[in-house]
Amino acid sequence: MAQTKKDLAKAEYNRDENWKLVIHGCNILEDIKEKMHRFKAQNEADTLAWHKSYREQLALERDTNLQLNNQINDMRAAACRANGHLRDLRRYLTDHDELHELRVQNHQYRQERRYWKRMAMPLIPDDDPMWSDDDDIIDPEEKKRQNAEKEAAEKDGGEGGQSA
Repeated sequence: MAQTKKDLAKAEYNRDENWKLVIHGCNILEDIKEKMHRFKAQNEADTLAWHKSYREQLALERDTNLQLNNQINDMRAAACRANGHLRDLRRYLTDHDELHELRVQNHQYRQERRYWKRMAMPLIPDDDPMWSDDDDIIDPEEKKRQNAEKEAAEKDGGEGGQSA
């Protein structure tokens, strides 16, 4: 009987120790469960906050993009209107007979004035600035060629003077 009491005490002790071990294991699992729930809740909150922020950023970028597109379209429309007005103005100026006659007459008067001015002052050379508005008498390309010839002559004359 002493043996059974000993076995009974040992069994009760083992039962109590096993129970303590089970309770301790349950506490550890409960702690892990709470930490996982907190981690999951924090992760979901962070993910939702990020998505909300991302949606706000996308909405802001879409609004900005829309505003820029509207500005570009407004500028294009204004440019089209300006081009239309320019075309109308050119058409008016070229198709208007009275303006054309005035332009032709103005050109004729300028040529006559220059002709009589040159006749009155024959000693003034053709390259004088007084005749700077003589594009109808001397071609601009001819002026460039004459200037190039003068520069070449001056350059040749300058080199010959230095070597002598």
